[in-house]
Amino acid sequence: MKMVLEEIEGDLARFIPDEGASFHVKKSLLPEKYQIGELYEVNISEGQVSMIEPLKEETQERLAKMRQKRKKLLNKRKK
Repeated sequence: MKMVLEEIEGDLARFIPDEGASFHVKKSLLPEKYQIGELYEVNISEGQVSMIEPLKEETQERLAKMRQKRKKLLNKRKK
């Protein structure tokens, strides 16, 4: 499941999926160079996290799309 790393609260990391409720995992399960706001593939089986893998390219694509949307909205307001 694709999720964005939203924040770190003490020993817990909170992920937000595209749809559904947030999900908390232990900070120790994160990859070494984790980054808040980055998209991850999080595999969960039987309530346990089996893998957390960063999706760097898709993160950049999503950020570019958001920038374009923001730019369009700003241009509409100026008119």
